[in-house]
Amino acid sequence: MTIKIFPEKVANIPTHTTRKKITNTTYASKQLISKAAHLKTTIEVANKELYKLDLPYLRDTQIVFYSPTKIIVHSNKEILKSKLKELHDQFVTQLKQNTLFSRLERIEIIIDYTQNNNKTNSSVNNETAKQALDKIKKQFCRDLNKEID
Repeated sequence: MTIKIFPEKVANIPTHTTRKKITNTTYASKQLISKAAHLKTTIEVANKELYKLDLPYLRDTQIVFYSPTKIIVHSNKEILKSKLKELHDQFVTQLKQNTLFSRLERIEIIIDYTQNNNKTNSSVNNETAKQALDKIKKQFCRDLNKEID
């Protein structure tokens, strides 16, 4: 089996209309991707704007969901849930002053209960408790021995 190559046909491949369409759209897609690669997502922008406002209690949160009328924030501090309920209207009015949150109506919060910062190391507590119990036992034994003598 032999393959015949016609030089005039090979030379015309880059100028073929289908080939031009494919390369032009591919190039346009690559160019669009390169332009959009540095853009941030709306959540990143919303988080940045929220930190700029520096609102109390909302400093320790991150925006997980953003829409023009509703945001959902995430935190691991339980007190924020009650504070957000108390101060919801005030937060909304302060956030509405920013153009990104101008149509905001609701703020919801998600608390992560798996990360509790208030927990102490239980092994340290157990060791100190054991040491205290041993001291009490020794003292109790000494007191009993003195009474017996």
